[in-house]
Amino acid sequence: MATLKQNGFTLVEMIATLTMLAILAAVAAPYPGNGVRAYNDTASAIHTLGKLRNSSERLVREIREIHNTGAYEIFTPIISPNSTLSFRKTDTEIVTIDTAASRLTLAYDSINSGAAYTLSDELGSLSFNYWQADGVSVANNTLDVAFIEFELVLNHAGNNYAQRSCVALRNRQ
Repeated sequence: MATLKQNGFTLVEMIATLTMLAILAAVAAPYPGNGVRAYNDTASAIHTLGKLRNSSERLVREIREIHNTGAYEIFTPIISPNSTLSFRKTDTEIVTIDTAASRLTLAYDSINSGAAYTLSDELGSLSFNYWQADGVSVANNTLDVAFIEFELVLNHAGNNYAQRSCVALRNRQ
């Protein structure tokens, strides 16, 4: 009697193959997800660093323009460290740099009746230090101030990003 040769797979072979594919998929599945997560984390960190750079540069430009009439026109107390700075610029504009509810704000007296503009909404901390002309001694009053140093820290997703800048004031007499 002649036997017919059957083509195809048996049920056992199919189940064994599908089981191996399922195990392989379970092991390999997290890797593409990790890559996407790493990309998103890096992109958000770069975005936060951009905010930090932009905010720091803006603060430096504003602080550099503090008006001097024998003494710098700084209205907040000259104590180190301080988290608020209010001053008159050379164009007579009064500027206030402040922190409120994890926001770094910048307000101009003549624009929008002192309404504050947000420079960053990821503020961790901001501190100002005031230095004399030697760069080492702490300034005691607006007559002594030659440098204003600030440290700005932004916080995003549990990571802190810090920038420290020292601004030499213009218009020294």
